[in-house]
Amino acid sequence: MGFGDVKFMGALGLYFGLANIITITLMAFLFAAIVSIFLLATKIKKKSEYIPFGPFIVVACFINILVPFNIIFLVLAKIFTLGMA
Repeated sequence: MGFGDVKFMGALGLYFGLANIITITLMAFLFAAIVSIFLLATKIKKKSEYIPFGPFIVVACFINILVPFNIIFLVLAKIFTLGMA
């Protein structure tokens, strides 16, 4: 993650607030991990190539705008606690 992504997340944090920026961060990292694993497994990208993180942040922001916070929180809780929550 570059410094541009950090500044972008800081600006979004001012707009969305603490609870929403935490969910945006978790969703962005989750999407980035899934897409990156797919790209590396199919050899579309190599380990040495750069995968930009900004588009994943933008997708997470749009999802956060369109889906209510309760639903996002419940889904992320199920994913990150392996269904225990």
